[in-house]
Amino acid sequence: MVLMLKAFMCAAAGLLFSSGSSAVTVTNCGVPQTMTSVPTRIVVYGNPALENLLALGIRQEIVAVVGYDPSRDPMGFSARNALSLPVVARTGLISAEALLLRPEMIYSSSWYWFWSPEGASRDQITAWGISSWLSPGACSGQQSAPKERISFAVLFREIQDLAKIMHLEDRGLALVSREEEHLAALRQRAGELAPARLLWWYSGTDSPYVAGCCGVPDMLSKESGNRNIFSDISALWPNVAWEEIARRDPDILVLADLPRGSTGDSAKDKIAFLEHFPLTSGLRAVKEKKFIILPGYDMDPSIRSVDALDRLITSLSTRKNHD
Repeated sequence: MVLMLKAFMCAAAGLLFSSGSSAVTVTNCGVPQTMTSVPTRIVVYGNPALENLLALGIRQEIVAVVGYDPSRDPMGFSARNALSLPVVARTGLISAEALLLRPEMIYSSSWYWFWSPEGASRDQITAWGISSWLSPGACSGQQSAPKERISFAVLFREIQDLAKIMHLEDRGLALVSREEEHLAALRQRAGELAPARLLWWYSGTDSPYVAGCCGVPDMLSKESGNRNIFSDISALWPNVAWEEIARRDPDILVLADLPRGSTGDSAKDKIAFLEHFPLTSGLRAVKEKKFIILPGYDMDPSIRSVDALDRLITSLSTRKNHD
């Protein structure tokens, strides 16, 4: 796979960028990245990366989208706006198909996409003359301890870095300013809620992936005045045993709705499992149906994280009024 990709790209190496006064240097995952010109051909991997670009009004520059399915994101603005974008594949690694489009930059919200042994690595991409950008929240991978906690400051900094790369600094500042105003209003609403202990269940039934420390769910828990019951685990998405979940006995279960089709992906599947599995059916939160359902994409870091906080606070407020 890698040899085939190299054959496709070697001829293009060194031809994609030209030096000039438009060069900018930004630090990404602790490594300085120099963009010698404004990228006009971008391959995007993952919905969070796509939403960040679309929020900045960057659309014509996108030549390929990988790892995104609009049908899985009924609440996201990219589902409404991405229909005309060139979706190369719903899933997959850095492919020859995408690289044949001669991208000048690859922007990924997934660590695995840059470091899988089955595809081209980030170092190889750089050697081929292609710039790259990895969302800061993905710098350490999903099961590793992140070097930096996700915060709205980190998310907004990514937007401003992208705006700098694209020479759209004013647009980036305006977008961040609007999101900060929305965030300030949400923090006021959160102050009216009674604190609760939340379990964030993403996927899996045998040994479920739940939110650990330092990712978006942990941030949203704190911003809404609540606590993620697995905030003591350093990995972003650790596997935990149901026995430990039952022992910690969450007040509310936040369920990712993932229409991928596997067992335990959809919120409906998750609820059916919780109500019939012996270790969970007796939990107070399950018996009282204290479930909050959010799109899976809400649990990934992007510009939509402010709207995700809004959805969480609205769900918590509605539940408070019904209890």
